[in-house]
Amino acid sequence: MFKARTARLDITGGPVRETLLRLALPVIVLNILKAGYNIVDMFWIGRLGADYLAGVSGSVFLVWAIHGLSHLITTGITAGVSRNAGEGREDLAAMNAGRSLLHTVWVGLLITLLVYPLAPLLIRYVGMSAVATVAGIQYLEVMAAFTVVIFLMFSLHSIMIARGDTVMPVRVYGATFVLNIVLSPVLMFGIGPFPRLETRGAAYATIVSYLVACLWFWWLMRRRGWVSFRGAGLPGIIPLRRYISLGYPIALTGMMFSFIYFFIANVTARFGDAAVGAMGIGHRVESIAYFFSFGLATGLSSFVGQNIGAGRPERAVEATRHALRVVALLSLFYTVFTMVTAPFLVSLFNDEPGLVAFGVAYIYIVMPAEVLQSLLIVIEDGAFTGAGYTRPSFTVSLPITLARIPLAWFLAVFCGFGAGGIWATIALTMALNAFFFLALYRRDDWLKVKIVS
Repeated sequence: MFKARTARLDITGGPVRETLLRLALPVIVLNILKAGYNIVDMFWIGRLGADYLAGVSGSVFLVWAIHGLSHLITTGITAGVSRNAGEGREDLAAMNAGRSLLHTVWVGLLITLLVYPLAPLLIRYVGMSAVATVAGIQYLEVMAAFTVVIFLMFSLHSIMIARGDTVMPVRVYGATFVLNIVLSPVLMFGIGPFPRLETRGAAYATIVSYLVACLWFWWLMRRRGWVSFRGAGLPGIIPLRRYISLGYPIALTGMMFSFIYFFIANVTARFGDAAVGAMGIGHRVESIAYFFSFGLATGLSSFVGQNIGAGRPERAVEATRHALRVVALLSLFYTVFTMVTAPFLVSLFNDEPGLVAFGVAYIYIVMPAEVLQSLLIVIEDGAFTGAGYTRPSFTVSLPITLARIPLAWFLAVFCGFGAGGIWATIALTMALNAFFFLALYRRDDWLKVKIVS
């Protein structure tokens, strides 16, 4: 069945628009399901109270930093394995996939050793209430302790997508998403024989779901022969240093993006736990557009990598243009929807009046910039990542994102705009980043990157 479906989906020779959409639509669903993990957690945590919601909102940026560091390996998988597949070098693609998983384990263990001991100190820095601080520490400690599981899940599904299978990951995530929905309230509230774990329970539910996904992905890839641990040192094998050189611009930018939000959360906490909780809710609402755009970008990255590997860069350019049109239209529709229904969306998580007011303001100010942010994601995480052109993520995105710290303080505290100044900072920097990447996309440097010399 799988081979037949792969034969019909000719990534390097079929119609560009139809092939891209068939490749990307399942990934869009997959990424919305990934957003669902976080939304389910926030929904149930909101039932514990506003303090708990603020605590997890204050810690989730550090969890995102951990997620961002997974790009140290997954970027190389996307660019390298997809290019091997486009070249028709199946054995090399399997060997590079196997080596990438070994690198994933070592990098994940290192991140755990670095982050776990710092979790209490980092959460206390945010300056939330005592209840919120404890809730945030408990959530972050669990997520940091199981970094290897998180990284392996990202690497395994990156291999599948790089090989062109975007349907099976949706099935895996769909099943584990349902598992997370069931486990979260059971572990958080101590239903049945389970103890009441509160925010720890939400984190454990997510990790158990991720672990099931890892085992399922591993079984599928071993069955298909997509992973091999042979070939160390052979020509064409991507060394660890190349994974790092490809991945560090995106990984460090993603990590710093999250840490910057950690510092912004500290500024936001000046206006109360309700403001911090509202920022977390705003990010969950925003995340639907993000994960939709990132899903399209992920499918595009496989398309771009395989077509560059096959010597057909013109198809990569044409597919990117189609992706930009689609994401612009759909993100505009979602932005209008969220602005019209903002009070209802925020109150789904928590209906305290102060929190709802902050959350509605976030949506009104930030969501209009979401269309430009979606274009940025398609270019940066789709076209550029598939081609291995990752340096602009470090040289362009990082400085603009770093500027959020002083700008947020200036508008919110110095100018007296309060939390609205922080929301405006987020929107302005999103727009500026997008304009720079649109300019870079119009050049053809991204089509000339070599993965292995």
